[in-house]
Amino acid sequence: MAAVSDQYMISVLRPFVAATGPVLSGLRDADPFRLGKLAQRRALALEGPVTDEPPATTRPQKARRLLRRTRTAVVDRLATSKLPGTPRWAVMGTEERDAWWVGRVGRFTSAVAAFPGVGGALARRLPVSDILGVAAQGLVVCAIAGEHGVTDRDEQVRLLASVLFDRELRPAGDAFHADVQRDAGALTGDLSSDEHSGDGRLTALARAVWRMGRSLFALHDELGRRPQGRRSWRLLANLPVVGAVGAYKAERSGLRRAARRAATWVAREHG
Repeated sequence: MAAVSDQYMISVLRPFVAATGPVLSGLRDADPFRLGKLAQRRALALEGPVTDEPPATTRPQKARRLLRRTRTAVVDRLATSKLPGTPRWAVMGTEERDAWWVGRVGRFTSAVAAFPGVGGALARRLPVSDILGVAAQGLVVCAIAGEHGVTDRDEQVRLLASVLFDRELRPAGDAFHADVQRDAGALTGDLSSDEHSGDGRLTALARAVWRMGRSLFALHDELGRRPQGRRSWRLLANLPVVGAVGAYKAERSGLRRAARRAATWVAREHG
């Protein structure tokens, strides 16, 4: 018999899915440094007629030329980076993008554990690793769904339930109703505020991820079913000194397993 009802699980997963939009956008940091536009301009420049620059004869002319060449080299390098908003990202396959999300989310949630006071006093009484681990898996699963074209919220709820909890749900009703939007807003907090920049935005993002993990922790009776890391890493996590390394490796291994399950589910249900 299920530890929690289908309806209760749906009521927890819907706000989580709704909150993934701004959080994944923050993690994605679309078109970082406006690389997409810079790369487009560079491509147009390369397609145009080649003109020889007049020889630089003075120090200011040589300095300006060096600056232009350096800037061009940097743009060319960044334009081939595997980052959203770059031409390289546009031609990446879904498997490459899936792997990118596993790396980006995994590294960030590992860093969240080091954010001072991100969970407040409550963090000292809760299993931080489990909360951030399930948050990471949920975010990666939703990111992969989006990369594979599955954007319907209730389909993502079904996907999350299947991958994380081995449950087959059939959500019915309005996935966008006011209660869902309100609860999703409580999870993301002031993440979308224009007041945040730099470290302030990272802290807001870290707190949002923590709150999202706590929301899934409400399904704690089901958490044992989520994808686990390799047994060797989980055993290492129980040892003193090296336990932190084992826990990190175990969560990253579990994250990759969740990603594979998500891709398999999407191929089966929407292939």
